[in-house]
Order: sequence, then C-alpha cells, then structure tokens
Amino acid sequence: MNSVQSPLFEPVLWEGGGFRILNEISLPEQIQYISVKDASQAIDAVREMKTRAFGQVLTFLYSGALLAQNYHAKEIPPLRESIDQLTHEFCRARPTFDFRGLGQYFDEWFEKLPGNVSAGEWISERACDFAAQIVRARGARAKRAAELLPDPARVLTHCNMSGELLAIAQHCATMSKDFAAIATETRPYLQGARLTAWELARGGVRVSLIPDCAIAQVMARGEVNAVVVGSDRAAQNGDIINKVGTYPLAVMAKRYGVPFHVLVQDPRSLVQGSDVPIEERPGAELLSFQGRQLIADASIAVRYPAFDVTPAPLITYFIGFDGVYTPESFRRKYQQQRAPAPSPIKDGSKYLLVYGIPPLDQRDHLVSALKAERASRFLIPEMRPHMWGVHAVAPALLEHNLPMTLISDNMIGFFFARDEISKLYLYYSRLDPQGASGICGSLLALELARAHGVPVELLASDSVKRLSIDSDVSTFMGRNICPSGASIFPLESEVIPLGVV
Repeated sequence: MNSVQSPLFEPVLWEGGGFRILNEISLPEQIQYISVKDASQAIDAVREMKTRAFGQVLTFLYSGALLAQNYHAKEIPPLRESIDQLTHEFCRARPTFDFRGLGQYFDEWFEKLPGNVSAGEWISERACDFAAQIVRARGARAKRAAELLPDPARVLTHCNMSGELLAIAQHCATMSKDFAAIATETRPYLQGARLTAWELARGGVRVSLIPDCAIAQVMARGEVNAVVVGSDRAAQNGDIINKVGTYPLAVMAKRYGVPFHVLVQDPRSLVQGSDVPIEERPGAELLSFQGRQLIADASIAVRYPAFDVTPAPLITYFIGFDGVYTPESFRRKYQQQRAPAPSPIKDGSKYLLVYGIPPLDQRDHLVSALKAERASRFLIPEMRPHMWGVHAVAPALLEHNLPMTLISDNMIGFFFARDEISKLYLYYSRLDPQGASGICGSLLALELARAHGVPVELLASDSVKRLSIDSDVSTFMGRNICPSGASIFPLESEVIPLGVV
C-alpha cells in the first residue's frame, strides 16, 4: 500500500481568485478539474453531479468565499443577501443536501464581524479557514474509523466517501491491520466502480467489486465483518441520509450480524431523517450510459430517488469529527427535542415487485395479480450484472402494454421503507433440497420483503436462455467499468430457503 492521498479527499482546491473542482464524472479515465471564477459555474457542477459528497461542501464554502472576496462595498446587508441567495440556489440544485446548514456558518461569521475590517475579505477568509479545518478533521475521523475496525478488516462499502476510505485503509496499515474492501458498483452513476474501487486500487488496497444487489449474498457467506459508509446528512435522533442503497445495506447488516458504521457530521437543526426532502433526479440519468440508451423505448417510466434514510437503530457506531458515538450517546449529545414517530411516506402508488424472469405465458396471471393486490404498476429492478430487468422483463411487459416502472437495484429498499410494495413476485430457476435457486439479488429481495412484512410468492422462472452483453460486474452495457487493480468478487447463484417464503 502506498501513502498517496486520493484526489477525492480534497476534491475542490482554492486558488485565491477562484477555485478548481475535480470533475468526478470524468474519473477514472481523466483527472480533470473545472476552473471556477463565478458561483454560477459551481452551482452547475453540483447540479450536474460533477461534484458530490464532500466536494459539495467545499464547493459551497468556496463559492461564498469567492462572492465575498469580490465584494468591495462597506455596507454589510447586500453581502448577506447575496450569500442567502447563493444558499437558496444551491438548495434548489440538490435539495437533500444541507446547504442551508452550511449557509448558517456564514450567518454566524457575519454576527462576529469586527467593525474595522473589510467585510468581504474577512468573510472570505473565514470560509476558506473553515474548509481547511474540515479537511484536517476528515483525516482524524479516518483514523478513528481505522481504530474501530477488526483485524483483519473485511469492509463492505457503498458509493464513495471522497477519499476517506483510502485514508482509513492507510491508517489500518500503520496499525498493522490487514484491510480489504468490497465495493458496490453503485448505480446509476457507478461511483463505487468509477471512484471507490479506482481510488483504493490506485492506493494499493485490495478491493473487489460487486453489483448493488449482491450485498445479502456476500454477508450471508461471511465475507464481510464491517460495513463503513458515509452520510450526506445526519439527524439529531441518529437517522442518516445517504446515497440510495445505504438503507438496504443497513438492513442486511442487521440481519447477518455485521457492524454498520457511519461517518457523520454535526446534524445542526435536523431533528429526524424523515424531515428531509428526498431528491428525485431525472429518469434519463438512469436510462443512459456514456451516450447509449439502456432500453429502446425511451417512454418507459423510471424512478430515481437519489437518497434514502437509514434509521438510527440500524447503526452500530457514528464516527464523527470529534469522537465515536453509539446511537444513544449520539442522541444525548445532539438531540434538542424528542423526534415524533415518523409515519410512512407514500406517493399514493402501490407496486408489485418482480424479481427474476417471468415466463412469457404469465401475462394474464400478472394482470390478475395487479388487480388482486390493488397495485397500480410493476416495479422492475435492473437485475445486475446481466441486466435481466432491462433486457428481458421490461421489454416483455412493454410489449403487452403492462404498466411498469424501472429502477436500479439499490433503490429497492427505498420503496420497501415507504410501504409502496404490496407483494414480491420472486422467480427461481431450479428447486433442490436446499431450496430454490435464483439470480443475483434474489436473496436481497427476499430479506427486504421479510423485514417489511411484505408477502412473497415464489414462482418458476422463464427457462428460455436470453442473451446479455454483461456476464459479470466488470462491464456495464458491454463497456469495461472495473478499474485496473480491482478484482471482481466471485458470485454464486442464490439459494432461497423454501421455509421462509
């Protein structure tokens, strides 16, 4: 392992008269920076996912610093109004992220503003100093996380923690702890493959890649002894909001007895996770990859919730900038008022979740099932790595004009948590004394249904062999997504115990 820091650890760099944003969309093919001289460029970069996670924090702080630095009048109110408007525009760009909380730091600095200084220059310096403090604090937080991990550490992670997982691995090395990681590919932007697996392999860390739907399989096989994820936001009651797919990871960790650790920050005024609006991004972002369409019918319905909420009871330790907390000690430190019991959030829809490949002659049965379950649509995951949902299930349903919505595999838990799935139709390929064998992700779908009290119907799948250009997680739509130095975790067909269906 080498000691080279990931460029994602400090993805935005201040340069005095402006700043540079690491373009995360261009990784790993190119390490490319976007030069920012105006805050509108920064807002576009955030909206277009060219920077995310910690990059959004630095982008906001440096945008405020740039705006203040360019303000030379003596009057204070216009500058405060400009910062407030900047905060509003960032919130519009990514509504789930806590830009409003970051904006409150500027409010605090205005309250402390000395009377004999240039307001713009002073505020700009505070913002840049604060950004530098956070960068240093992330290094200390990574060391705390490393101290918490067992030896050997076999860590499962999701999405990307902006360089901090590599820092954790490097701290483990100094402690003589053996460290290896399994990264989910993290659809639809593939941050796990393009960013996490890339930066770990580049740093000399052993890392293997799995599809999002394989998390139950690797935990059931005992391949993981810790889960470590980041959080875009934390609430006073201990709920966390992170990249969609984090919640099912936590549910599976609880199911298989794997500690689930989260890197967090000060929750400020957020009382509970359900208070946060969950951003739904355009479905077109799920339906295309490097300029190619996933499915021929562009009119297909798609849902792309970008985040999900993980409740505090599913979390083992919160690893903060100032210490390590249990759910109880985290609440004692931060909770200012008791959070009301959250009620399930619904958009009025009820789905029948289909996992596996239904036989071609089951159209009438599926139509009857919609009526019987009072559901409005079928919910079809992509079913990586072969993309059976895209290549086989969705086209068959569309051919018969059956109502369906396509999602990525890591979004299944989001719909279970919101009580929007009325039944799981789980298709198996063969039966034997051990149970029913299904495609990758069958075990995850089953365990999520069980955890949420959703009935499961087990059915024989289509026996027709269908072609797929992807045979494992090394490729997506036939194009390589596995970075050099990373390996592909060997997956197996998943056994569904008949006694639990």
